[in-house]
Amino acid sequence: MSECLRSSAPPKTTLRIISDIDEECERANISDDIEIHRGPFGAFRLNQDQDTLSCEAPINDHEQTQSSSPEEVIPERDLYSASDIILSPWSQALMQLTFDQLEDVASSPSPGLLDAMDQDCVEDDSAPHGYQSTSCVTDQFYNHPIPPASFPSSMGTTKAVPQDAVFLLKHYVSAVISLMTPLRHSKTPWHILFIPHTKSCLAGLALGDDMSDASLCAFYGTLAISAFSLGGVSRSETWSQKAIIYKEKAQTHARMMLMTAYHVPKVTKYKSILMALLTMVQVSMFSGNREQSEYYFLEAEKFIRLRGLPRRKSRKVRLLHHCYVFERIIHESVFICGANSRQRHRVHTAIETSGLGMYSLDSLSFRLSGWENLDQEMMRVRGQEEGENDLHLERPGFWSNSLYPEIFGVPEPWIILLSQVIRLGKEKDAAEGNDASNCLSLKEFIRRARTLEDYINNLPRPSLENTYSHLDHDIIENMLNAMQNALTIYFYRRIRDVNASLLQQKVVGVLDNLLRCEDTDSTVVHGSAGFIWPAFIAACEAEDPLVQLSFSDWFVNSARRSGLSCFTETLANVQRIWQEKSCANGRSVTWLDLMKSTMPL
Repeated sequence: MSECLRSSAPPKTTLRIISDIDEECERANISDDIEIHRGPFGAFRLNQDQDTLSCEAPINDHEQTQSSSPEEVIPERDLYSASDIILSPWSQALMQLTFDQLEDVASSPSPGLLDAMDQDCVEDDSAPHGYQSTSCVTDQFYNHPIPPASFPSSMGTTKAVPQDAVFLLKHYVSAVISLMTPLRHSKTPWHILFIPHTKSCLAGLALGDDMSDASLCAFYGTLAISAFSLGGVSRSETWSQKAIIYKEKAQTHARMMLMTAYHVPKVTKYKSILMALLTMVQVSMFSGNREQSEYYFLEAEKFIRLRGLPRRKSRKVRLLHHCYVFERIIHESVFICGANSRQRHRVHTAIETSGLGMYSLDSLSFRLSGWENLDQEMMRVRGQEEGENDLHLERPGFWSNSLYPEIFGVPEPWIILLSQVIRLGKEKDAAEGNDASNCLSLKEFIRRARTLEDYINNLPRPSLENTYSHLDHDIIENMLNAMQNALTIYFYRRIRDVNASLLQQKVVGVLDNLLRCEDTDSTVVHGSAGFIWPAFIAACEAEDPLVQLSFSDWFVNSARRSGLSCFTETLANVQRIWQEKSCANGRSVTWLDLMKSTMPL
């Protein structure tokens, strides 16, 4: 809340001012045009017969595209309608003031300030960086969760704009972005693209503009992520229910968006559709639903290959492509049972029959390329076309315009090596399955495995000097060490399938790096894939009860501080793996066995 609003409405007189406005409205004749102002509060009469506009869902006469139906993954829901509104000039000025406050990331309130807001005051936060504390929520706050109705809303009671939209966006900016990236600068894709896009949608709704399904999908998806976080942090069932409602709205708009995504001429901008799909990926991941994540990952892949790769790519488009690729490769490393799903087959068929598959410089099925000398290949300079259109990093090499360090703090060689291990693992699965005629020979498999093993174990660490702030430097260093150890563990499990006792030193190394990050900065929950992926890969191999307990505590603390169920769901899968291993009677049971036969994490 701004200084202007706070000075205009002292807490002791707020209720009296509102009561005076109510009484004056009741005394006015029904035919009178009235507009009342008392400090920051006001009321005016809206002529429903003349000023309101009907807002009907547009009828789509076009045939449905080849986009695979989401009904198998996402249940059909009714489209939530929203009536347009007309704001007085005074109210529009107040809306603009609200949006201006959102511009200052550092001043956004954090979950730790919710208890203060319940007492009609918000303390001024002058933290030097953009992410606020998510661990300072007191026990009193946990025991007395605040429902959404307790928070002040500048949106009034209109149906078009959710009353808690501004508050949820502030929480998203101040507390949720750290779950996407460990970096604290203001040039991440979320600061440059996602947040401005969501704020524009909020303004459009408030002013009664006709918003596209892509914009509404991204808008409600963002509100859902923030509400899921608040529901977990505050232990409020009301916030959790609101998150589900917003998620269902986002799914409905995503479904309608995909019906026209490939129409010519295009109905919606490329970036808007891709941001909506990536937002739905994040909603699904943060709510712990990997099957829905798979659906939206595949829809994003199809859209990028058919509409993104053939075009000239601006920096903003490349930022979005990098966001997709990083999260997709992490997803691919653990989603073992989905490799031959019907949806993947439909998506691949649509790409292959579109006539646009020639723009993709990598295979659609995550199979190995024909490299011989990995050391030489990793030093090979990749041109712009290969760097942009080798979508899933099939070909080793160096590209100077890679944006992974800038977005996630992770060097591209690490992601390339993970991609190569995934591909070699799929060759192994093919040899063990019904596709043995179309896979590497045993001699070639062993040679590739030995080469990858040597390169992973000797992967040079990137220089962090003069690259990040002192605080970011320590966090990124520990994150990269954790990811390096986890990549080694992943290779030996996925390719070599060694006894878990041989991996315990690396397991403890990952745990140590995770705990060091907490010690460095306990105010931020680092839930990006750079942290939760190493935690899962290492925890699954942990054998010492004390080490298992430490991993459990890390997941529990992260879930409590972030409010997101992805930590809880991941811990549940890890504990199930520990239980299966303890009951194996000497048999070797790994997370791969469980992921192949059951739902993935």
